[in-house]
Amino acid sequence: MSDAAKPQRFDPSSARQRRHFYLSRAVRSETHGSGSDLTRLLERAPQNHVDMPLLDDLRIMLIGAHAASAYAPERATSDVDFLVHPEDIRDAEMRLEKDGWKKTVDLVFPGSKLGLRGGAWANRNNPEIDLITSDEPWLLESFTAVRVDNADGKRVIPRPYLILMKLDSARGIDQGDLTRILGRLSNAEVDEIVRIVRQHNSDETIADDIRQYAEIGRWEYDSARKPTAGDPKHE
Repeated sequence: MSDAAKPQRFDPSSARQRRHFYLSRAVRSETHGSGSDLTRLLERAPQNHVDMPLLDDLRIMLIGAHAASAYAPERATSDVDFLVHPEDIRDAEMRLEKDGWKKTVDLVFPGSKLGLRGGAWANRNNPEIDLITSDEPWLLESFTAVRVDNADGKRVIPRPYLILMKLDSARGIDQGDLTRILGRLSNAEVDEIVRIVRQHNSDETIADDIRQYAEIGRWEYDSARKPTAGDPKHE
C-alpha cells in the first residue's frame, strides 16, 4: 500500500479531527429506540442555579453548561464557567482572592484558535468556577451582541459565540451540546451562525460541520417524538 493510500492516523489533540470523528459516527450509526424526549426536557424547571453577586457588576457572561441550558435541554454540571472581559479579569480575580477563593490551576487550552486563557477557582462553600478570557476580537464582539439572560437573570454568551467556543473545544461533552443547540434552529438561523463563526475560525470544513450538527440535532428531536417500528420501548 502506498503512503498516499494509507489511512491517516487519528490525532485526538486536533479539535477538527475530534469533530469529524463524532460526526462520522453519528451519521453512520444505526440508532434504535427513541431516547429521551428532548422537547419535554426543555420544559423542565431549571436545576442548575448561579449566584455570584460578587462579580455581577463586571463585564462577565456564563459559558459552558450553564450557557448551553439557555438554548437546549439542561444537563447536570458541578462547576460554573464565566467568560470575562479582558479589562475586567484582574478585578474579578482580586475580588475572589479577597473573598477567600483560591486559584487551583491555570487553565490551558491546547490547540485553541480563540486565544483563551484563565484559571480555575475553588472555595469550599461554593461550586468551583472557571474564569476565562481572551484578547481576540471575537470576545469583544460577543459582549456587544444582543444580551441573553438565563432563568436566574444572569447574562449568557450569545448563541453564535457559544457555538464558536464549543467547536473550538470539541470535547466529547461539547458534541451533544452542539447537536441539541443547533437542532432547534431554522436553516436561516444556522446560516447566520455559520457567518459569524467563519469570521473567527478559518477551518474550511467549519460550515459543513455546523450544518451536520444541526441535521443530527433535528433528527434527535424528531425521533424522540416519533418512535421507530420495533422499538422495544413501544412493543
